[in-house]
Amino acid sequence: MWIRYSLCVDKWRSKIYRLSLSQLKALEVLAASKKGIIEADESIKVVGLKGKNLGGVFSALSRQKIGKESLILPWGRSEAGRGLRWKLNTKVVEVKELRSIIKEVLSL
Repeated sequence: MWIRYSLCVDKWRSKIYRLSLSQLKALEVLAASKKGIIEADESIKVVGLKGKNLGGVFSALSRQKIGKESLILPWGRSEAGRGLRWKLNTKVVEVKELRSIIKEVLSL
């Protein structure tokens, strides 16, 4: 069991290290949010992108697979009716560990 968990952690760690700066910032906002769910508009200030560019960042993150699971999941339309809400997939990543890795990578 430990070996399987260790391999899974190594897989998502290596994925995190290869993400773009915008993707890392978007994940940072997701990891800091309540329940790991945000509307894309909530990350505009941190990521520094808006509109279709911001949607592209979240879309690219949703295509990042760890095993057969996506790193983030679309979680329905935003309450304002424009854009999507996104959820961190806690089946494949531990929020606390994700925060520390993102902090480590952003400090490099």
